[in-house]
Amino acid sequence: MKFLADAMLGKLARFLRIFGYDTIYANDLIDYYHVDPVPDEKLKLYAEEHNRIVITKDLPFYQKIREKAIFLEGKGVYNYLNQLKVKLKLSYKFNIQNARCSTCNSPLQEVPDKILIKNLVKHETFLTYNEFFQCANPTCRKVFWDGPHIADINRKIQNMTKN
Repeated sequence: MKFLADAMLGKLARFLRIFGYDTIYANDLIDYYHVDPVPDEKLKLYAEEHNRIVITKDLPFYQKIREKAIFLEGKGVYNYLNQLKVKLKLSYKFNIQNARCSTCNSPLQEVPDKILIKNLVKHETFLTYNEFFQCANPTCRKVFWDGPHIADINRKIQNMTKN
């Protein structure tokens, strides 16, 4: 399942990427279409051409594309994640090997020797963790690790599912 998250859902796009879902964020397409903001028609076209489900909070936009879209209500990324879990039966099991870059949506690659990323992370992080992953996109190359931020997200996801 591949997604295109509308412009007001940037944080949701990052979270879906962390959980391994291939998610394009509408603002990622500004350079692609050379227009800011990207019009709904172009988002619709991109989603159709790349077989993506549009996730939006824009009711008029949703009503035009409802057969290939999910409409979200309310506020808050955990609320949105819960709605997607219910509507699409999504699972939120974090596995860094399956995660995607939260910045650019590219796959991650395991760093074979952490010395390679020593200058890209804080000294304490380098000393504390042994397993690192790096974005495969040569223009991004962001570094990731399974740190306390992931534990916090997992805890909130578990609390979300109790409701």
